[in-house]
Amino acid sequence: MGVPVMDKNLYKKIVVALMISTLGTVSAWAAEEAVVPVDLGQAAVTDAAGNTAGQKTVRNSKKAVRAVKNQTTVARTGAIGTSDVTPQLREELAQKITSDMEASAKRAAARHDDDPVIVVGRVASDQAVDLTLPKTVQMALDYNRDIKNSHYALKRAEYAINQARAGKMPTVDYKFGAQRSRATDAATYNRSSKLMGSADSISNAFSNGISVNIPLYTGGLVEGQIDVAKLGKTNALEEILRVQQATKYSAIEGYYRLLAYQELQGVYHEAVDNLQGHLDNVQAQYNVGTKAKVDVLSSDVSLANAKTTAITSDNNVAIAESNLNNILGLPLETKLNLADHQLPFDTYDISLQEATDYSMKYRPEVLQAAIAVQEAERNIDIADAGNKPTVAITGGNDWADNMFPGIDANKRSWNVAAGVTYNFYDGGATKAKVNQAKQDLLVARETEQKTREAVQLEVKQAYLNIRSAAQKVEETQTVVDQARENYRIQNIRYQAGVGINLDVLDAQLSLNEAQVNHIQALYDYNVGIAKLEQAMGVDVRSGVIHPSLTATGYKG
Repeated sequence: MGVPVMDKNLYKKIVVALMISTLGTVSAWAAEEAVVPVDLGQAAVTDAAGNTAGQKTVRNSKKAVRAVKNQTTVARTGAIGTSDVTPQLREELAQKITSDMEASAKRAAARHDDDPVIVVGRVASDQAVDLTLPKTVQMALDYNRDIKNSHYALKRAEYAINQARAGKMPTVDYKFGAQRSRATDAATYNRSSKLMGSADSISNAFSNGISVNIPLYTGGLVEGQIDVAKLGKTNALEEILRVQQATKYSAIEGYYRLLAYQELQGVYHEAVDNLQGHLDNVQAQYNVGTKAKVDVLSSDVSLANAKTTAITSDNNVAIAESNLNNILGLPLETKLNLADHQLPFDTYDISLQEATDYSMKYRPEVLQAAIAVQEAERNIDIADAGNKPTVAITGGNDWADNMFPGIDANKRSWNVAAGVTYNFYDGGATKAKVNQAKQDLLVARETEQKTREAVQLEVKQAYLNIRSAAQKVEETQTVVDQARENYRIQNIRYQAGVGINLDVLDAQLSLNEAQVNHIQALYDYNVGIAKLEQAMGVDVRSGVIHPSLTATGYKG
């Protein structure tokens, strides 16, 4: 059997339909995509380059088409990452917040309320403040907002104890009810008539009730909750000490940072003065023909570099002063006059073992970790309370009447009862809670040991840093003296025509480096002591801050 021959007319119609469909698809694609312009001159060169170049052009054209297609897609979908919050909306929000704060302040002023939140700016911005190190620490302790938050947390812990104790106290409930009803059948009618004393199909009912519940035994649940709440208060007290010690360190570090930058400022400005004098000398000798132009140029370059460094030191002082103002709660523009003009180098004698032992006894984080273990132990008892019975006494008094307020002495009832509740089976829920609490205890114990190990490491690092800084202070002091003498000699040699200009510039650079290293060593030593005392958990009013040195003139 042969293959049937397709009718020619039908074949033509199919071909025409395919062509029309293809052209329609191409037109639609062209209308959707952007048209890529073609450089005719470049196209002519490409055609003459051969098949290889033609293939490269085709590939490049496809990449260009894909790139334009991606750009078109982005243009249709809109910009990526645009914010829905317009500048106008942000401005309206800012104005609303400002107006709300002003209205709240006016209401507080009208009520004569004392706001416990201190606003920054206890002194005028143009007023200078004299600071000693003890006064700096005391001001920081009085202002610090983290300390205030820790005191608020202590109050919350005290309220939590009261809440837990309420579980052992009697509870008294009062209940009032009102009802209006209509009988829909004879039975309801007769019942309501009998109860309400009325033959009307519509009746009112009012009731009052007082009930008392006195827990006698809760299986140790309430007692455990009270113990946990008390431990929470102890933890809050330790948190206050932790925040105070961190604030003390921050204040000391800020004080010494400003002092160090002020010393560095003096060093760099002294270098500018030295190099300026040297340049004047070189210029004078060049004018009479005894020195070369290269000496003038090199001296001028060194002076320009020294001025740049001095400008940076001025900026560092301004930043350090603003940072200390922020720590003390003063306006950032306040001028601070430090009582010290040089970083001290006082002897600090303590052994590593003494420091470690002290931290294990008094470091707040160590004590907080130990408290967490005790809380976990109490939580086991709380969870196990589900396996024990509870005993309570209940009593009540009820009144009812068809007249408001529903208190009729003739329709009064009372009850007194004592009950014991014991949960024989709860699907294993209590056992699971106990097991969870035991795992929490293991976690707390591991955390405690981890905290102790971390504190020991922190103490040792701080101790070694102090010893290293102390050795650097002694070494750099000798180097500073030698560098200053070397600069003096090289300057005299150059003026006498024996030395060269490079020796003077190198001597000045060495002097600057020695002075900077010495100041850095002193800063590391003094801040290191404060860091060690924080790691040990030293009280904020002892250690480097002696009670006898506390500023009496400061009023917080």
